[in-house]
Amino acid sequence: MRLGDDKDETLCTGRSVKLMVLDDKGDATEALKLAKNISGRQSIVAVIGHLTTVCTLAAIPMYNSAELIHISPVATGDNLERIVSPYTFRTILSESEQAMSLADYMYRTTDVKKVVLVCEGSPLGDLLKNSFLLRSREIGLSVEIIPVQGNSFPDLTETIDKILTMRPAAIFLAGGPELAALIVRELPRKARSPLVFGTYRIISEEFVELAGRHSTKILAAHPCVWRSDFKKGRDVKTRYEREFKHTMDWVAVQTYDAVDLLLWVIKRAGTNAHSIRRVLQDLNSSSNALLGLAGPIWFNSNGSLARGVTVAAYTDSGWKLREELVAK
Repeated sequence: MRLGDDKDETLCTGRSVKLMVLDDKGDATEALKLAKNISGRQSIVAVIGHLTTVCTLAAIPMYNSAELIHISPVATGDNLERIVSPYTFRTILSESEQAMSLADYMYRTTDVKKVVLVCEGSPLGDLLKNSFLLRSREIGLSVEIIPVQGNSFPDLTETIDKILTMRPAAIFLAGGPELAALIVRELPRKARSPLVFGTYRIISEEFVELAGRHSTKILAAHPCVWRSDFKKGRDVKTRYEREFKHTMDWVAVQTYDAVDLLLWVIKRAGTNAHSIRRVLQDLNSSSNALLGLAGPIWFNSNGSLARGVTVAAYTDSGWKLREELVAK
């Protein structure tokens, strides 16, 4: 879809940019096999992908060895932060970065002074908990921890009672959509109910189906900035949904932005990997960022996305940017 938007796919030299779509089947072994094949082909300028963290981790060493530009738009695993590759650029925040950025958001934009952190007993829950606590201590946000165990969360009634007793201004959910849905379903509707925050993982059909009418209690880190005054975003979203007959979700948005970024860079740098890398590295502050559908794109020295989260609230008409709802 992005390749067909304008004439951007034609370079000033008259050569065209073509997109090759490959499927790693969500398997690390297959991802490595594809990466080896891709890295040995002179005609390939850059790679966008992979969908999962495990496949991305398997492929990066091959791209780095071949000095092949790699843009990772949707994989959020923290392991990627520890990979040092001058040719990989990540246009999405990791799980830990989301948790830390949400702590900053609560402290900066609300009158929240006390947060209850509900943590599911899983590697994801521990990761989000530790990252949120680390940042909260740095900025002076008071946090009380309530652990819950297992996929069925048998102690949920006790958890809700503890939350209500503590009377927090906000809740941070360190877990996935099932935990989030169960918590918002059980929380009573009150005029001064706590704000409930979660990460990108809450932006899912699974959460909405499980939470039902209670979905409107949630606030989530959201990688899509659907501002009402963002004409380009509205136009692309409308065309996408008309053409493909389903909602343009955050994965589609992130992928569109990655293709858009790469085309923008190639028009300026040509197809030389070192030139492309220099242009990407020059996107190093908010003042010279490239505006994408998901927000401005700029990178830190490790090639990771440097902006913080935007936060959306679930409404009767879907996810809406919170700052616009508050302004109303």
